Amino acid sequence: MNDALYARVFTALKERIESGEAAVGERLPTQSELAGEFGVSTITIKHALDMLDRAGYIKRRPRLGSEVISRTARTGGDRSPGALPTIGCVLTSFDDSFGTRVLWGILDASLGRANVVLGRTEGFHDREQGLLAQYRDLGVDGLILQPGSSEWIAPAILDLVSTQRPLVILDRNLDGLPVSTVCSDNIASGRAAAEHLFELGHRHIGLVTSAGTVSTLDDRHRGFVFAHAEHGLPFSAAHEYRKVSSVVPDHEVGVEDDLANLKEFLSANAHLTGFVASEHAVGLLLVRALHELGLEVPEQVSVVSFDAPQHVFDDEVRRFTHIDQHEHDLGRATLESVLAQVAERGRVTKQVLATELVIGDTTAPPRG
Repeated sequence: MNDALYARVFTALKERIESGEAAVGERLPTQSELAGEFGVSTITIKHALDMLDRAGYIKRRPRLGSEVISRTARTGGDRSPGALPTIGCVLTSFDDSFGTRVLWGILDASLGRANVVLGRTEGFHDREQGLLAQYRDLGVDGLILQPGSSEWIAPAILDLVSTQRPLVILDRNLDGLPVSTVCSDNIASGRAAAEHLFELGHRHIGLVTSAGTVSTLDDRHRGFVFAHAEHGLPFSAAHEYRKVSSVVPDHEVGVEDDLANLKEFLSANAHLTGFVASEHAVGLLLVRALHELGLEVPEQVSVVSFDAPQHVFDDEVRRFTHIDQHEHDLGRATLESVLAQVAERGRVTKQVLATELVIGDTTAPPRG
């Protein structure tokens, strides 16, 4: 089914209802008649009518057809007066390095204001589509989504955008869609991580990142490259390793395979004295590979990562020099954004939150 076709049919019928051409109390033409009018399949028509039903414009009744029941979209769902809105929250995953504190922020901001239903996709497209459709059909008042990819857009997202259902994209950018987003300033973060190494005196640094296809990683890479230009230092793509796969949810590459490939890259670039790791898990893998090659961190090689768990009860755990995304604030801003849309249907905002470089135990000036 062509997503653009059913969105076009939905928009045309919505305008017909809102203008009064299809009056409240009237029945729309049959699916077959509409399919002939628009030159599309009856499946496409069915999907467009389902969207109109969920938006509150029509009521679909078996054997009786589709009756127009309102000239405006339903803005408050079917909640009783005073009831809290229900927000569906769909994350790829969460752990102590990233995600858990985002979830804390969402839940803390929801106290007394919203009920939150949580789902996890592990980065699989079918699970993302399924959870979005499940929560949409459940009748949630708004949705928070952390997509598994910035290149693949779930059809349910297009459905939600077309019907102006409250939706906020977390930690990603989906270019070209009129949808609210809340994310960290990843370009500035990538720049800050590299600049810290340059300020320590490192002149040859590398970037190690995962094989994920998300805008977050692309923006961090962009900031890393910008830092080279700002310091007048040459940048070489040969100093990047972008194939770490064992940390990507929908990949089945083993850690040992990743380690072997990473050590091969490090051995081929032995002149590099510092690295930026795009994620905490990547940083851990990088440090392990360096140790297996007999290189000490930070005595011989420095590493900056993104995010770091808070080891409150263990002072012996090495704390990375890292970019702190203030995850609690990220989660709180996301919940605030979706609630603002519940109150004002169609509101679209883009929020980019500042990050902070935190000095830890994994960076030092280069030897010599």
